Amino acid sequence: MSKLLYREDAFCKEWKTEIDDTYERDGLFYVSLKETAFYPGGGGQPADHGTIAGLEVKSLANKDGITYYGLEDGIVGAADCCIDWTHRFDLMQQHTGQHLLSAAFRHVLDKETIGFHLGKEDVTIDIPGSKSSADELALVEQKANEWIYDNRIVSSYYVNSEELAALPVVKQPTVTENVRIVEIDGVEYNPCGGTHVSATGQIGMIKILRVEKQKQGQRIYFQCGKRALETSREVFAIVDQTAAQFQTNTKEVLQRIQKQTVDLQAAVRKTEELKEQLESLELQELIHSKSNMIARSYDGKDVKSLQRMAAKLLETGKEFVILADQTELKLVLSHQLEDFHCGNLFRTSLSDFGGKGGGNAQTAQASFQQKEDMARYIQFLQGHYRSIV
Repeated sequence: MSKLLYREDAFCKEWKTEIDDTYERDGLFYVSLKETAFYPGGGGQPADHGTIAGLEVKSLANKDGITYYGLEDGIVGAADCCIDWTHRFDLMQQHTGQHLLSAAFRHVLDKETIGFHLGKEDVTIDIPGSKSSADELALVEQKANEWIYDNRIVSSYYVNSEELAALPVVKQPTVTENVRIVEIDGVEYNPCGGTHVSATGQIGMIKILRVEKQKQGQRIYFQCGKRALETSREVFAIVDQTAAQFQTNTKEVLQRIQKQTVDLQAAVRKTEELKEQLESLELQELIHSKSNMIARSYDGKDVKSLQRMAAKLLETGKEFVILADQTELKLVLSHQLEDFHCGNLFRTSLSDFGGKGGGNAQTAQASFQQKEDMARYIQFLQGHYRSIV
């Protein structure tokens, strides 16, 4: 059994040890160590990264309760080991920050954490109950960060069953002997085997990012330390760029965006009104046409508009209406002829013109890749109409 250095000193970055055992599998050489500071993962915290004898640890395996490290080359004897400290310290910040945030939810809202996941970008905890309000989340976040400002001591130690019974632990562990307790001074006693910072000030900051409703409650997304700092920089950069676009300061960005949204909505409504007026004039022109067959192409009309116009033309007595849009290369055919199924015609003829589509007996639609193909198909449909009337 390896001696677990990370449980004695989470800040152990480098150490020298002996290779205890080795075996080969799937192209990797797996070794166990007499002493290890590599956290193997568990309890929601990912495993450490690092090197053994200068070789990157590619994989982890568990054999008879012992962690083995997969390397690209076999080694024996003594080995210098090194932890990827940037990765490790990030995990320590996130994990200890999770303890604080969960404690803040208990302290402020009387809500226990029922799930925890430490991902590459975000960290999440699951909380029971309905979705917390923005004001509630602000109070929880403030409390957690106040504990960071206090720079409270974070310590770990082992207790027996009698000592465990005397502690107000956050949750009861599955074992009662030799239980590792992570204590945040004046905040909580938490049975936990992970790695943590030595004082809350090393967390830096905690920022709640968003909340999602879950079946059993709500999922809180947050970041701590360097992750939160980098996200803050990204957000402020976006706000600064947006302020520059509006030629204003960052405090007035939201007000300017809201005003632009109102203006845009008004412009959209006005555009729709003008489109309706234009469509009405276009329909009047087509209605006054003496022919019962209508074939017309437009620029910038969607399929719904074409279908709506075709339906109105049929109501006025037109019997064969072909409307197309030159921008999106869409075509609509509607009719009120007897013994003619335009959907069937589209299915049997469109491929010859490079088109795709279909429809029912009275209405069909098609799309094309080339304007020339659509123009040829319009001519084909006009010829077909003349052949059946």
